[in-house]
Amino acid sequence: MGHLDTWFKPARAHLFKLMFGLTDSTVLELARLLGLLKEQLRAKTAEYENVQRFLAAADPRTDEELRAELANLRDMLQRADSALAALRHELAENSAADAVLRQELREAVESARQAAQDVLAAQELLEAREAVVAQIEVDLSRLERSATAIEKLSPFDFVVCPRCMQRLNARPVPDDHCLVCLQPDPADDDVDPAAIQQTRSALEQQLQDARAVLAADAEVLQTAQERVQQADFLARTLRRQLDAQTRDMVAPRFEAIADASARAATLRASIDAVSQLRDYWARARAIDQAVRDIKERRARATTDKKARTAELAAREGLVTDLSRNFNSMVADLRPAPWIESATIDPATYLPLINGGSFETLQADGGGIVTCINVAYSLTLLEFGITHHDVLVPSLLIIDSPRKASGTNTDDQERGRRIYHRLQALAETYGPRIQLIIADNDSAPIPSDTFGKIELDYVHPMVPGVLHPGPGHTSRTEDEYEDRSR
Repeated sequence: MGHLDTWFKPARAHLFKLMFGLTDSTVLELARLLGLLKEQLRAKTAEYENVQRFLAAADPRTDEELRAELANLRDMLQRADSALAALRHELAENSAADAVLRQELREAVESARQAAQDVLAAQELLEAREAVVAQIEVDLSRLERSATAIEKLSPFDFVVCPRCMQRLNARPVPDDHCLVCLQPDPADDDVDPAAIQQTRSALEQQLQDARAVLAADAEVLQTAQERVQQADFLARTLRRQLDAQTRDMVAPRFEAIADASARAATLRASIDAVSQLRDYWARARAIDQAVRDIKERRARATTDKKARTAELAAREGLVTDLSRNFNSMVADLRPAPWIESATIDPATYLPLINGGSFETLQADGGGIVTCINVAYSLTLLEFGITHHDVLVPSLLIIDSPRKASGTNTDDQERGRRIYHRLQALAETYGPRIQLIIADNDSAPIPSDTFGKIELDYVHPMVPGVLHPGPGHTSRTEDEYEDRSR
């Protein structure tokens, strides 16, 4: 049964052991557990070796040396933090004496900043005033040019274009439009010299007022600039005084604080590095402990498996008995005269003919192979009937035992011996077994022991089973299961 299938071969052997009680679920579960523990042990061992190689490459110190180094670094860090705290306390006391001067300096700096903002605002306002004055001057200049042009050009009527010198008298132009630009002519009131003079006077007055405001804003800017200079001078003076007071007292302490802070930071970095290495050592110890635990579990499982296997070892004699019965069955059926011995391999539970594997018989003819197959199956069937603790099924179905045999006298005689053996089993064990033989012809020996069902093209089905018809696409047994439900 699939003994040549690489995947099915272990399952077939385990099935045989289960039927004969050579193993049980406990042994199989322990074997599965041992395989799982083997994989886990290999993985954990590889992980432990990787961590060990990393530690050896990263730092040659041992875990004990790292622990001592870590304790020393923490003690040094505590002393550095204490010294840093003392320096900061001294600095805080010295800074209290300079609080008044620092407050004056902050006020002077704030005053200088506010004065600078006032200067910027005054400059922006002055620039706006200058723009207004410039615009009025431009408007006044434009008015002067326009009045001069009106005064000079209004008495003239152009008969030619002043640009291209073409005549204009033949040009159709409305009466109230200019002959040159074709724009509507302004009314006489618009070019009145009195109106122009009035506009000129208004612009001159606006210019005078704007210049006065500009002068006032310039004075404001000058005053703001003077305040900036005074505030900057005061701030520089106070800063020099503060620097002179703190140069000999505060600056050295700042340097000491910076040095102490740098040392504390270096110590903390060293502590982190050593702690990380110790974490790897802790991981290595945890992995090593896991390896030891797996080995202990594997040892316990191996011991349990050996103990249970030893309990079942007494049943190995069943295979010897089965081998002896198989030899007797082959001797009765006589597949071939050159067969001297037939045994059961205790490792594979497969037939051995003359000490050789079953596969070596394939070239000796299908009838011999079929006979040995039948002998092997009948031996198992009878052994299961005579041994109640052997779980071999009491049903045996043999498909076409004479199909592979020849038609000569020896082949026919071999077939009769097989059927005589079937008859003997049926008569001996009666309803305790069930034999179903699907053959190409009826039994070669006359006997009332065999019940016969003949199948042909007219009656191809077992009586009581309806023919599904040519369009049938499902199994008949499935249909009967559905009906029973």
